[in-house]
Amino acid sequence: MTTMTILRGKSTSTSIILWTCLAYLCASIQADTQNINVSINPSGETTVRTGQNLTILCSVGVPLKTCRVEVPQERSVILEPNQPSEDGIGWYGSSLDAGQCGVFIAQIKEKHDGIFKCSLTPKNARYESYNTLRIIVAKPPVMPELMVFPGRRGERQNYEKGETLKVSCRVKAGRPVANVSIFFGDEQIGLEERPIVYNYNNDSYVIQNATRVLSWTDNGKVLRCDATHLALDRPLSAKQQISVLYAPQPQPTIERFGFVIGQPGTVNVTVQANPRPQFMWRIDDDKVDEGQFDKSNRIRSSRAVELGKGYWEITLNIDSVQKSDTEKKYVLLVNNELGSTEYQIVLSTSTEPAEGISNRTTSPHAHAGAFSHFYGKLAESMHALGDLDAGSIIGIVVGVLILLLIVFLIIFARATGRWCFAGGSSTRTIGESSDTESAGRYSRSEVDSSASAARRARAKMNFSQLFKRNKDKVSGTDTDTVRTVVTVDDEKIQTSDAPQAVTLNSANPAVGEGGLVYAELDLTQQKNVAPRRIDDDATEYAEIIYTKPEAEEAAHAANK
Repeated sequence: MTTMTILRGKSTSTSIILWTCLAYLCASIQADTQNINVSINPSGETTVRTGQNLTILCSVGVPLKTCRVEVPQERSVILEPNQPSEDGIGWYGSSLDAGQCGVFIAQIKEKHDGIFKCSLTPKNARYESYNTLRIIVAKPPVMPELMVFPGRRGERQNYEKGETLKVSCRVKAGRPVANVSIFFGDEQIGLEERPIVYNYNNDSYVIQNATRVLSWTDNGKVLRCDATHLALDRPLSAKQQISVLYAPQPQPTIERFGFVIGQPGTVNVTVQANPRPQFMWRIDDDKVDEGQFDKSNRIRSSRAVELGKGYWEITLNIDSVQKSDTEKKYVLLVNNELGSTEYQIVLSTSTEPAEGISNRTTSPHAHAGAFSHFYGKLAESMHALGDLDAGSIIGIVVGVLILLLIVFLIIFARATGRWCFAGGSSTRTIGESSDTESAGRYSRSEVDSSASAARRARAKMNFSQLFKRNKDKVSGTDTDTVRTVVTVDDEKIQTSDAPQAVTLNSANPAVGEGGLVYAELDLTQQKNVAPRRIDDDATEYAEIIYTKPEAEEAAHAANK
């Protein structure tokens, strides 16, 4: 009896343990089913404009029993495949068995801004699993507010050179916050500053700050704040022009070219200064104010003209340019409340160099090119002799050039045997004597004159030979006489071994100045020499021997 009671107690305890384990297992399975991970695309948040469509897809890895979605400010909707849409909200996705639950919103409205929720119930589960998405319906911002802090003068538009410009731009009511950029001219500034964002009452605003050290070149630039946003087709902009005050800026020496003597001339000078400066010319010791004449009443200053953004132009008009005008010292004095500057100006009748195109100002009657420079210099010289018109000067120049060209052509033709000096002759080296194509050697005898005298005579001979024609052709039986210069030199007298001899016309040729002997070669006096054809390729060499007269030889022996 006792044993049976014990066995029954053990069996009851085992059953309780088994039922407890089974309940725990079922609870675990149910907990896993409730904690299914739901993915959503897009995730986190998405921004859309009103009127656009939006597609959202939720999915799990198990088949689904139901798909329920909650669009902000809309009723909760249970969606199924092939279900017709209502109020622009319909099914999107593959199927419930594929674990997908999607929604297509045909047209986003302002009220749809908020939290979207999709709830999915897997098969064989009693509870839903869900995920959320933040839908941001874009709302455009209002016009930017550009704030410029005052400078030293207490003004918000006028600043002095070297001051630091401080700017702040605020853009309100954007959803999400707008992107703010600050530009100074074409340059974006404030990139080193992070925007400051404030959120309140489901709206927001952003502030962007920027600083910039001002230069005189910043004068007249426009400060601009741009706000870009998804809800805007184009940026919203707030603008303000900035004025930078500075003294007249220095420049290197200003050169003005192309002035013509006797013609009107104009000198234009452009300076940079803000505010408007005062101008005065100093021409040597003469002072000329704006709109006034100099002492000679030939030179007049115009009044300065504003070109914009601190640029000013003033003109000096010369009634008739004189040579003395290009030799004067021109100084332009410019000053305003922030300082003064002197500008040196140089006038020239030369043409402007290629690198001088910048800061260009020339006389309205100036000529271009190299001929202009030559014409200007010639006119300058002629002006001292009297007034000549342009036609006379050009005629003189052209006449001189033609005369020089004719002289050069005559010398060239004479020296080279061309044109009217041709006459069937060929050019040959001065002092060379040949028959058709021959080379000769000249004998030299002792001379009593000095070496310097011989060199002078030789130089004279060479210059005279420049204008002489030497015939060196033998045509048929024609005979040419070659005029040959022979230099007398005893030390190089040699006896000819040649089979043919060439004799001089004169038995005792006269010795000229410097030991030069002039002789004529008569080729017809050669004996027993058959005439040679022109096309014969053989070359003849002849040695000219000069024998001193007995009286001269006796005098020479006595000197020894």
